[in-house]
Amino acid sequence: MVGAMWQPTANESDSRAAPAYFLVQDPPQPTSGPGDEADEEAMRAMFEGPYRVEERKLTNKEISRIRYMELRGMRMRTTQPDRVTVKVPREIVDEFLVSMEGHPDFAEERNRRDFLKQTPPQKLHAIAFYKREEFADKVEILTDPEVYAEFKRNVLPPILRSCATSGCHGPGAPVDQVKFRLFKDPKKTNSALYGNFILLNELGHKGRPLINRAQVSNSLMLTYLLPESEVRPELRHPGNIKLKPLFRSRSAMGFKRIEAWIASLRNPPSDYGVHLVHRGETDAPPGPGDQFLP
Repeated sequence: MVGAMWQPTANESDSRAAPAYFLVQDPPQPTSGPGDEADEEAMRAMFEGPYRVEERKLTNKEISRIRYMELRGMRMRTTQPDRVTVKVPREIVDEFLVSMEGHPDFAEERNRRDFLKQTPPQKLHAIAFYKREEFADKVEILTDPEVYAEFKRNVLPPILRSCATSGCHGPGAPVDQVKFRLFKDPKKTNSALYGNFILLNELGHKGRPLINRAQVSNSLMLTYLLPESEVRPELRHPGNIKLKPLFRSRSAMGFKRIEAWIASLRNPPSDYGVHLVHRGETDAPPGPGDQFLP
């Protein structure tokens, strides 16, 4: 493809055959230093306090943006694009090429010609890599990138089996008692799939996120699936509910697959442009399907 970015490294030579969830960015490293306490306090503030959960369908435009934010081009250096169906209008292609004028990877006319010959997924990959969020709302991604394909196949199903029951966070649960409800759609619509992703991304308990990209093993979405004996007290499910653990230990294949998926997410995350958990808005009247939560 175009320029130096498109030259595969030795480590990427086998990436085409690797399972999707192993194609991850450099794993987050434990931090240590004087800024740790401040960083932890900032993270806790994001997942504390009263909040309002908005239950609604996502639009196709919102879903496309969420897909864009976890493309391979946004998460890693690789020559292999996501296998997606995408619409990249010609005017957006032209806008991208104009924006790349003067960049060494597009310094020659042949670079421009090579880019124009690429497939739409390859063009999308380059756009995401070079321009990041700037073009997120200028393309339309119609199918799931690998992150969300893995979420759909191997991450969300066990979460729904464990959590989205009538007595827990399922559709029939009383929201004033269970705090939030996951979308459990028998038709498995994209709105439900991506709505659940956003909810899991935004929810937490006592300052600890369900999806902890910086310290993956401390993700509550993982620890809630284990026996209490395997989990530190502060990472156990709150309340008096005794959950039946979905996995016996962290070595279980299904558990490790979810753990690897969390590690594959972009860290730190981009702004998905969609928020279903609204914190500090308890003065506003609730909308249809909304619920204020302490």
